[in-house]
Amino acid sequence: MTNTLSPPLEIKHDQIDPAILQVISKIDEIARQHETKYFLAGATAREVILRHVFGRSPGRRTLDVDFGIAVRDWEHFKTLKSAMVEPAAFTPHPRMLQRLTYNSASAVVVDLIPFGGVESTDRSIAWPPEEDIVMRVAGFSDGLESAVQVRLDKNLVIPVVSIPVLIVLKLFAWVDRKHEKRDAADIHTLLKEYGDAGNEDRLYGEELNVLEAEGYDFELAGARLIGRDAAGVISEDTRKRVRDILESDPQMEELTNQIIVSSVRNDPEHVRRCEFLVAKLREGFLQVP
Repeated sequence: MTNTLSPPLEIKHDQIDPAILQVISKIDEIARQHETKYFLAGATAREVILRHVFGRSPGRRTLDVDFGIAVRDWEHFKTLKSAMVEPAAFTPHPRMLQRLTYNSASAVVVDLIPFGGVESTDRSIAWPPEEDIVMRVAGFSDGLESAVQVRLDKNLVIPVVSIPVLIVLKLFAWVDRKHEKRDAADIHTLLKEYGDAGNEDRLYGEELNVLEAEGYDFELAGARLIGRDAAGVISEDTRKRVRDILESDPQMEELTNQIIVSSVRNDPEHVRRCEFLVAKLREGFLQVP
């Protein structure tokens, strides 16, 4: 669950791109006006948490901003989108119904992913009116419930998807669009950086057994910990869907191969390292009943 009582995480490293900050501020204002819950997701969320909060390598750079938007029904989503297009100066994409563009000094692409009241029982949405475009939104409710508060600017505190839930969403995205290969690289970044992304005290404290089991290797301990943390903060339904992915040997082999291919290195040592990271994610997640 989102903990609004804890102090928000603070931006301590670099400054967020002004265009990105402006987009997020506008979306936050409109969501508040319409009493709509949301969270920042995708590559921008990864960059905010890893780079700007913890000073870690965020992986690939992006000017795309993704939001999970909790809506009651499609009319609710339509109202929100209209409020963004008209007074807030976003331009809708002619074909991709979730996409808007904000034309600042740099064009920022915004994806609004509705979930909640528009989901079917298989955790997907079918875009009206034809309902021929279907999108998976499994894990989005978990993303909202466990979002972390981050202060992006003096007067702007927003909910951002937690890293454990982000890797869950990335796993689902990877399954849906394996041909794009970008999700494998993002998963690799999250696995490598999680131990040093605010988890140092945990790994030297209450989670010391994890660090000891991995020979004090922070990367491997972090990969195992992110798997366990992810399993602990998502719903039973989402957990089952992730288990189906992680328990599949062919899927895990394909994910590992894509991580290796998308890396700048392909030497034997790096290949083994990638294999270990994926194995530790799998181990940590599947250890949770």
